Amino acid sequence: MNPVAGGTYPDPVNDAVTFYDRLVGLLAGGERLALCTLLRLEGSGPRRAGAKMLLRENGESLGTVGGGLLEARTIVWAEEALRTGRAICRPFALSLQQASDEGMTCGGQAEVLVEPLDGTRPAPREFYGEVLALLSRGGRGTLVTAMTKEDAGATVEHFLMVAGASMAALAAPGRTLPTEVLTSPVSAPALIECGSVRYFLDPLAPPVTVCIFGGGHIAARLVPLCHLLGFRTVVVDDRADFASRDRFPQADELLTVPSFENALQDLPLDAGHYVVIVTRGHGGDHAILRQALRRRPAYIGMIGSRRKRGLIFEALAREGVGADDLARVVCPIGLPIGAETPEEIALSIAAELVATRAARRGAQ
Repeated sequence: MNPVAGGTYPDPVNDAVTFYDRLVGLLAGGERLALCTLLRLEGSGPRRAGAKMLLRENGESLGTVGGGLLEARTIVWAEEALRTGRAICRPFALSLQQASDEGMTCGGQAEVLVEPLDGTRPAPREFYGEVLALLSRGGRGTLVTAMTKEDAGATVEHFLMVAGASMAALAAPGRTLPTEVLTSPVSAPALIECGSVRYFLDPLAPPVTVCIFGGGHIAARLVPLCHLLGFRTVVVDDRADFASRDRFPQADELLTVPSFENALQDLPLDAGHYVVIVTRGHGGDHAILRQALRRRPAYIGMIGSRRKRGLIFEALAREGVGADDLARVVCPIGLPIGAETPEEIALSIAAELVATRAARRGAQ
């Protein structure tokens, strides 16, 4: 496994596959780590529940639970957990005066779980390996953390729940999840209390896949941004040299098709995908849009002027495409930031993809 650099550390909310791949890799190397999870946040804060950070024994922190005083305090707790070998679950309150001193407009309350993970023990490696395997094959589930408060800290156990059943556990033998947890609908991180035990339910899902049709200048700038932002990318072109690894070293998948007319025929595309249409001409854009509308992905954006949009929409309407379907297409693509260069256009598209992802996450 390559060394993990803080600046390229994956965010587990957006790219759980890479996060757990690196976590498992560090554990496989025999490292002792402190895994820090933001359980709840009330008031102001840049991160939501489920944000995670790792602290390595060498003092390197990877990821973030929100920065500022909260993160500084969390690092202190993480160092304590590594020294004692005991998990810590503690609240954090940021007063209005502290917030003002930090340049913030208001205070807030948070709760953080910090737990030591020992890579020399097989159980953590095996459990998080199961989490990684689920995500790597495109599966979805819920990571359930059971917390029982004790005088010297907290007892923490983990369960991997898939389709309402516990599939793996990092817990004492014979421990099971209560019915309230197994039957609870989970669309966002949540805390549930069952007697003396609290359960943190953290949904697991593979990253959003962005299918980019056209491997030109805009795609070449867009793929690195998507990679940085935690999207999975597929680049499709009818020219092999425009869908090459040399041109797109950070793309997750490259596909050369005979033509754009049937480019989606063998490509899995559903409500979990975003489509970006930036081919080299109106004909390719028209062909891709026609096919994409039949598959109903979560987002469809097409490059072009309003005049181009009108011409293609009129042609599709004559082919029988309804007004409601056409209304789903974003064209011109990207947020309106006055973009002109390929770099600026790629930035505007990436920003719109992030906004779409955040809106859909908030609506779930």
